[in-house]
Amino acid sequence: MTTSAQQLPQEFCPDPNVPTRPVTLRDVIKDCGGAALVAAGIGVSAPSVYGWVSQGHIPLSDLHGKTSYSDQLASMQRTMKLTPVEIRRLGLRI
Repeated sequence: MTTSAQQLPQEFCPDPNVPTRPVTLRDVIKDCGGAALVAAGIGVSAPSVYGWVSQGHIPLSDLHGKTSYSDQLASMQRTMKLTPVEIRRLGLRI
């Protein structure tokens, strides 16, 4: 029996970098440094990035291959390692 003073072994402690809920576009943008850094890195305005966050997905033009926002976001990630395909699918029911 463990008491509150005892520590669990490291293998039983959750990794603070792994979310305990489904990953959202907000999580990815936060991991990339925030909306302002993402906007500067991709070449769009910060309000555009905030719009993506409020919609929950990147523009559908990326899904159709007209833009490469998901590729750029994938390369900007710091701790998360989502692929461009996974980023494209965030918030969409596909």
